[in-house]
Amino acid sequence: MRTDHDLKLMQYAQGALLGEVAPSFRAVSFQLSPDGEDFVARFIFDGEPSEDALEVASVVLTNIIANYSRNHRSYKEEMLTIPYPCRMEHLPLLVYLRNEDDWNSWAKLYKNT
Repeated sequence: MRTDHDLKLMQYAQGALLGEVAPSFRAVSFQLSPDGEDFVARFIFDGEPSEDALEVASVVLTNIIANYSRNHRSYKEEMLTIPYPCRMEHLPLLVYLRNEDDWNSWAKLYKNT
């Protein structure tokens, strides 16, 4: 069951991601402490992220931190390189997941990179 802290973070994360998803993002997830004041953000990239992709991730995190909590104690960023089709490990609050299903025409492009 999601807590109020989970729902609040997910809401701000979804808003921060609007128009800010870099093509190399495979997934974005978070983990919160029970009181919601400490969190970990994990961005998973398909291959080594470009400077632009890292900047987009930074903008997303800045927007979340600015809105989510004025009293957060700590946050940690994880920028992981896990190329498709390698298996990803998500944190409990998954807010973005790229469609990589075989039926999707985009998945054929991922396989050729």
